[in-house]
Amino acid sequence: MDKSFKIKELNLFFKDYDTFSRGDLYAFYLQFDKELKETTFRWRIYNLKQQKVINTVARSIYTLSSKSEFYPAIAAKEEKIFSTISRQFPMLKGCIWNTNIVNELMLHIPKKSLTIIEVENEAIELVFNFLKNEGHKNLFFQPGEKEIQHYIASLENAIIVQSLVTKSPTQLVSKTTTTTLEKLLVDIYSNKNLFSTYQGTELIHIFNKAYDKYILDFSKMLSYASRRNKKKELIDFLETKTDIQNTYAK
Repeated sequence: MDKSFKIKELNLFFKDYDTFSRGDLYAFYLQFDKELKETTFRWRIYNLKQQKVINTVARSIYTLSSKSEFYPAIAAKEEKIFSTISRQFPMLKGCIWNTNIVNELMLHIPKKSLTIIEVENEAIELVFNFLKNEGHKNLFFQPGEKEIQHYIASLENAIIVQSLVTKSPTQLVSKTTTTTLEKLLVDIYSNKNLFSTYQGTELIHIFNKAYDKYILDFSKMLSYASRRNKKKELIDFLETKTDIQNTYAK
């Protein structure tokens, strides 16, 4: 990387900062270039993020890259299901993940798990019927509270087919579109009936562990929470229940 990026100096200067603002970063570079242009600075920020020198944690708020990116493991079963759906509906947007990926963030590991399949709203029933005809068992179509309590709760693994929220933050892992950490946390927080195992003190631990271990983009997370009409609730939860600093939740 170009010497003008001052990577060594940047890491030394911000090493004791949990986060720093765009203004802080600009002031840092002004020490070396009093006539630094805004366009040059924007390009520099872009490259710093691309090279994983800094990470975005909120709008115009950054941190040095010392944490790992979250790439959930995709089991062969989920990979096969997603591949089958993609072949049958090649233009369909979808996402698949299993609650086993939450285990590393938990205090008490559950014996049961759920496979979550999310697709565009207009195709939910088509995908559900397709999977049913393919012979998949323990398959549920957007289950309600009673169905969750009376049927799903007693199963070792159930497959849930439900609507994919528009502009959901997903990622591609092993040729399979799956959840990001931001989406995972918001989904568990938002759907308390389906994810009852992960509530209470366990939920607090999950959020704290996720923040400690992985890069977490709060702008992305709160934007998704807003689309689920949970932004204000989630911010209150972050500020009053977790160890995450308040500045991230603004």
